[in-house]
Amino acid sequence: MQCSDFWMWLEQSCRHVVDTYEQGGNALLVSGYEWHIPASWTPETRAQENQNAWGGGWARSREQPNGDTENVFFLVFEDSHRQPEFNLGYTWTTYWLSREGLQPGLGFTAAIIQRPDIANGWPVPVVLPLFTLRYQTVEVLSTYIPKLNGGVNHGSVLYIFGKIDLK
Repeated sequence: MQCSDFWMWLEQSCRHVVDTYEQGGNALLVSGYEWHIPASWTPETRAQENQNAWGGGWARSREQPNGDTENVFFLVFEDSHRQPEFNLGYTWTTYWLSREGLQPGLGFTAAIIQRPDIANGWPVPVVLPLFTLRYQTVEVLSTYIPKLNGGVNHGSVLYIFGKIDLK
């Protein structure tokens, strides 16, 4: 794909996505859990929300020589209201400690998401933090989805999923 037709700042981002897709290895994504943080939800609403975010997806993963890792991905899972949530995006993560052992990491994801209860079902962009633990080819990732629109029962969710490199 040609990225040179974009503005300079967008060209570099485009290049990261394209290079990760073209040079990366395949990875399987497995979705599993949404924790609605009790301080932000009424007990009644929290009891009605789906905690089991079952789903899956596919990624292309590219590790840089310094250990930083980029992914482009497609992920579908069951949201808090038991509806499918579609995600198409990019992640970047940096890690600490030796690659041979358990590595904590921090990064971000930039994605386009689509779910029926947000923006009347239209796709919307999001940028969220990533917290991760990686061991060899397996990784447990999590992100925090902040409160939306203030008040209670609007966000403040910890979402946890996994990645398995298929190298």
